[in-house]
Amino acid sequence: MDFSTLTIERDGGLAVVTLNRPEARNALNVELIADLTAAARVLREDRAIGAVILTGGSAGFSAGADRKDARIFAPTDRSLLDHWKDTEAGSEAARAWEALPGVTIAAIEGFAIGGGFTLAMACDFRVMAADAFIRIPEVPLGFNYGWNSIPRLINLVGPARTKRIVIMGERIAAPTALDWGLADEIAETGHSLDTARRIATHCLQQPWMAVQFTKRAVNAAANQAQEAASHADMAQILLCLQ
Repeated sequence: MDFSTLTIERDGGLAVVTLNRPEARNALNVELIADLTAAARVLREDRAIGAVILTGGSAGFSAGADRKDARIFAPTDRSLLDHWKDTEAGSEAARAWEALPGVTIAAIEGFAIGGGFTLAMACDFRVMAADAFIRIPEVPLGFNYGWNSIPRLINLVGPARTKRIVIMGERIAAPTALDWGLADEIAETGHSLDTARRIATHCLQQPWMAVQFTKRAVNAAANQAQEAASHADMAQILLCLQ
């Protein structure tokens, strides 16, 4: 299957998915979001794949939802239902990546912003380059943090830090991200993908069924209140954008 906004490279049991909109800092427009969902479904059906790395390449991971995509941010000439569907698609992409049976690792160079970091949170592990940063700018921009992101963030850092990260919208440098639990490992600048490959290789050496059963059990326990806690977040975004 061919994709217009990302690439998939297979190497034995490992797949590397690279976001490919460098001209837009890998901002998540409707096409890229759809490709991410489709890629996750393709990889889920490939039983030879036991680990997947998601990366944005050397320039940066993702600048988040594409504010230049009128289908997401300028709904004035479209029905509310169409706007809802295009906006909600980000939630579906994150869920599709979270549902992958094998181990998933986000390799972050440069930045992971807003919805871009949501995708990273949907992975099992996050590797950040030493000079990379995370930022959640939605509240300062006038709307809430959607795509079922709040429960994922609470799972990583707890309620108080979730409020701080989202409400204040500050840059979080890699060392702080590691200390707070947003990142699992720091790599030298330009080498987050190498570090992610090392982690993936180690995971692939473990008994695959035991790995997948463990992942499923942990996710089931951690995410059981996800929909209850954030089922209306996209409706809230639509209200804010009005």
